[in-house]
Amino acid sequence: MPDRTNLIYRYDGSFDGLLTCVFESYARHETPDAILSPDEEQTMLFEARRIETDYVKSERVLRGVINRISPEAADFIRMAHLSCIFDRDRRILAFLKLGFEAGPGVMNRLADVRVNALMSGVRYLEREAHHYMGFVRFTEIDGVLASVIQPKNRVLPLIDPHFSDRFNAERFIIHDATHRCALMHMPGCSRIVAMDELRVTASSPRELQVQALWKRFHETIAVEGRLNPQLQRNNLPLRFRPQMTEFQPKEPAGKEIERYEEGAGRRLGAV
Repeated sequence: MPDRTNLIYRYDGSFDGLLTCVFESYARHETPDAILSPDEEQTMLFEARRIETDYVKSERVLRGVINRISPEAADFIRMAHLSCIFDRDRRILAFLKLGFEAGPGVMNRLADVRVNALMSGVRYLEREAHHYMGFVRFTEIDGVLASVIQPKNRVLPLIDPHFSDRFNAERFIIHDATHRCALMHMPGCSRIVAMDELRVTASSPRELQVQALWKRFHETIAVEGRLNPQLQRNNLPLRFRPQMTEFQPKEPAGKEIERYEEGAGRRLGAV
């Protein structure tokens, strides 16, 4: 019997929820035209079916991917689910159906659009995560380091090991404003939680001083005769800059900070 189409699956957006959708697609002999998470709008006038996450079913699908395709494929779809590729979840379903037929060799079918599209999405995810490992800027608020980012992909699981290792003894929050979640870390423990909003405003004189010095350093480190704006944009795309301290407008922060900068400048000049 051919698979039924003209149907939309809606699920909770989790990886286990997606695997439950895969299970239901096989069990019901259905190939949905779209698989939508809560933040995606329905644009087709098809019947929408709510798929409730079932961890038993998702575990069965995951074991099937590992055993019938490969552990590499299981890691690959987990990464693909973090990407911002268009029609991501339906593409993952199509990839898995191909993989269950082709076996481990599916990962080498780079000419197949069902594989290539996801490969491109994962590469973009990894590239953006690598950027954020260098572009995250923290502000200290009451002993907690806080930062807001606006990634296109869900990069928090990828950057968690980097920052949790580097700042293991600190308490910090990295808020993903795009996907309304946050990486929260305290010594020895980190987790990703839902968070709608986080306002980060420097208030202490010490933090304002540090930010003023960082901006001054950014202004003076460049060699004027060798400025290359195009190369800078290639290495540091414009969309990352609104959350970076050194690209914020330089505003007076009080006489105390001005005296601090002047004193620091004299000390550097003496050296």
